[in-house]
Amino acid sequence: MAGKFHVLTTPAFDRQARKAVRNKQDLTGVLEEILIALRSDPHNVTGRHKIKKLSGVAPEEGQWRIRFGDYRARYDIAGREVVLHSFRDRKDAYR
Repeated sequence: MAGKFHVLTTPAFDRQARKAVRNKQDLTGVLEEILIALRSDPHNVTGRHKIKKLSGVAPEEGQWRIRFGDYRARYDIAGREVVLHSFRDRKDAYR
């Protein structure tokens, strides 16, 4: 089944994801799960994902957050596009 949303990544997200996967190989599966969830339900209408809209965050900085274990991915939604901005360990995600 094709997702309703198109997921794009920024260079910063790509860099952070490569670094994280290099340090922890099991994160490849986490990234796949994040992409699947965001393609189908980035607003978390179903309530099945650990997604939260962040307050006080400007557009282009990742107004939404999805949580998988100790990692957080921040993203924005523009129409039918989801733009991933960052992928970090939770201790560094909100700095």
